[in-house]
Parts: sequence; C-alpha cells; structure tokens
Amino acid sequence: MNTIYPDSGLAAVIDFVREQNGLIDQAIREGRPLSGFDCAALSGAVSSLLDAIDARLPQNAGHAALKVAA
Repeated sequence: MNTIYPDSGLAAVIDFVREQNGLIDQAIREGRPLSGFDCAALSGAVSSLLDAIDARLPQNAGHAALKVAA
C-alpha cells in the first residue's frame, strides 16, 4: 500500500472534492433536486483528485491501492 503525503496542490484538490460533495450531500438531505451542473462539478473534482493522486504515485501506478496520510 502506498502512502501519500499531500502537498499544497493535492490538499487543494481534496478540499475542492469535499466542497462539491458537501453541496450535493446537503441537497440530498434537504430533498432538493440535483442539477447536471452539480453532478458535473463533483465528477470534475473527483477526476482532478484521481489525476493528482496518480501523478504522485511511484511509477504512476494508476489505480493501485493507496492510503492517504492525515
């Protein structure tokens, strides 16, 4: 298992994913409909997170199991 120590770039992407997920989670809890924009924003955030993680894995391991250090 790989351990990733987030640098400022990765930390910013993680924060963005949390923000987008929080907005969608809140809408679901409140029974509000989700827009295509909401889903696209979360999808883009997750894609950015995966790209950032991949870039930091040894030999660009792709989908290897990893552990994010707190």
